[in-house]
Amino acid sequence: MKNKGKILAIDFGSRTVGLAVSDEDRSMVFGRGVIRDYKSLIGLFGKIMEFCLKEKIVGIVMGVPSGKDGEETAQTERIRGIGGKLDEFLGDIPVEYEDESFTSFEADDYLANIRGVRGTDRKPMEDELAAVIILKRFLKLED
Repeated sequence: MKNKGKILAIDFGSRTVGLAVSDEDRSMVFGRGVIRDYKSLIGLFGKIMEFCLKEKIVGIVMGVPSGKDGEETAQTERIRGIGGKLDEFLGDIPVEYEDESFTSFEADDYLANIRGVRGTDRKPMEDELAAVIILKRFLKLED
């Protein structure tokens, strides 16, 4: 991945896809909402491509789950498979991976206990915040 330019982080949730983006210097990370109601992977990839063009994204990092001992699981393989297809679809924007272990838990805990967000309102925010955590881990940024 290039040394400069914005990076997009993606967290694949059960119904929504959380997004976060870095600044060009990769010193800050910003939540960018969620993509929901996509009908197919191609439809989702099209929305991601539009976002990448609009934001001038130079690389993507996808959160991948791992088992409790850090091993690859069926879900890990599924997400890596989607990432490979996205990489082919986008062409010039490389896709890399970052462990997303406990990001949803961290996001939910933050929203519930620090921000006081009620349960039904947390899920969309949780996927966006998980993407923020994934990108911070990838860039090795501290909170």
